[in-house]
Amino acid sequence: MLKPSQSGTRITVVMSLTMFEQLQQFQQQFADHPVAQRKINAALATYLGLAQRQLPDDPLPALSFSVHQLVNQPALIALETLLADFRQALITTYGIWHLPNNRWLDDLHDFVAGRPVLEIMAGNGVISHGLRARGDDVVATDNFVWSGQDNQRPDPWTTVIPCAADQALRIYPHAVVIMSWAPDTDNSDLAVLQALRQAHFAGDFIVIGEKMQATNSPAFWATAQLTVPPRLNQHHHSFDNIHDQVYLVK
Repeated sequence: MLKPSQSGTRITVVMSLTMFEQLQQFQQQFADHPVAQRKINAALATYLGLAQRQLPDDPLPALSFSVHQLVNQPALIALETLLADFRQALITTYGIWHLPNNRWLDDLHDFVAGRPVLEIMAGNGVISHGLRARGDDVVATDNFVWSGQDNQRPDPWTTVIPCAADQALRIYPHAVVIMSWAPDTDNSDLAVLQALRQAHFAGDFIVIGEKMQATNSPAFWATAQLTVPPRLNQHHHSFDNIHDQVYLVK
C-alpha cells in the first residue's frame, strides 16, 4: 500500500467524519470511476446492511487498489486509506471481526448437513445467527472477555451463552465445532484443540483465521493439522490485507 505524501490534509479532514459519511463523499468524488465505485458501493451496502443485521449476499471485492492504480491516480490514495480501515470500522461499530456472507453461510449449512453445531468464541453470534436462520441446531458460546476493548459492549445477533470454550466442549453436544478469529493473545485455542484430541472427537473442527498472523496463537498453528476445503472457501474471500481462510483442523 502506498502512503500518502501531499494528501495528508485531505485525509485528516475526512477522518473526522463517520465511515458512512466518508464513503458517501468518495462515492460522489469517484462517480465516473467504475473500479472505485464497485469497492465503495460494496462497503456502503455492507455497512448499512449490518445496521439492520443483514449480511452481504456475496463476498466483498478486494477493497485495496494496485500500486499501478495508485501511482497513476493519486486521488485514490485517500480512498485506499479509508478502505484499509473498513474492518476496524466493523469491529468498533458492530463488534464483527469476521464478516460472513450469505453464499458462504449456504455452503457452511450444506457442510453441516443437519449435525449439531457448537460455536465457541462466537462473539456476537453472527455465524450462529446465519446457521439458525437456515434451520441448523446451533449452540453459540463466548466468554465476552473482549467487551470494552475494540468494541465497548456485546450486542449478539442471536442467543450467545456466556461460557468459556473449554467448558462449552464439556457441556454441549456437538458434531461440528466452529471457532472463528480466536485471539492471538493466549493459548485458549490450543487448549480447545488438545481437548478435542483427548476426547477423540470424530466430527469436524472448523477454524477461521489467518495462519501465523492476525488470529490464533502461534502454538495453535504449530500444532494444528490443517486442510483447506474448497467447498468452505469458494465463497470466503479476503477483502483486505488479512488473508483469513476456512480450515478443517485435526
